[in-house]
Amino acid sequence: MKTTLILSLAAALVAGSIAPAAADDQAKIDATLGRLGKVCKDKLMAKYPGVSMADLHVTVAATLKQDLDSGAMGLKDLQQYGASYNWSVPPKKASGSCDVDAKGKITQFMGK
Repeated sequence: MKTTLILSLAAALVAGSIAPAAADDQAKIDATLGRLGKVCKDKLMAKYPGVSMADLHVTVAATLKQDLDSGAMGLKDLQQYGASYNWSVPPKKASGSCDVDAKGKITQFMGK
């Protein structure tokens, strides 16, 4: 009985230490995506002056989102390679994509 209790406590400790680490990584992933996405939004602000911020839409590219959600890509990958985004400006009927490296430099900006 003591062995079972000790094993249960050990499992609870391990589970407790893993969950905050995963939550911390997710918070860092979200912060990194936000920071890099802002670079794309800033580029859109310069390209379309006079358009309100609410009309500049920047979203994580579907493939990147899927890789992050599945665990195929993680925080270290974002910190090494950067991220890809899709953007749109509905009032201008414009859309495209934007790639940003890990340092926050746009490496590719496509669209009309």
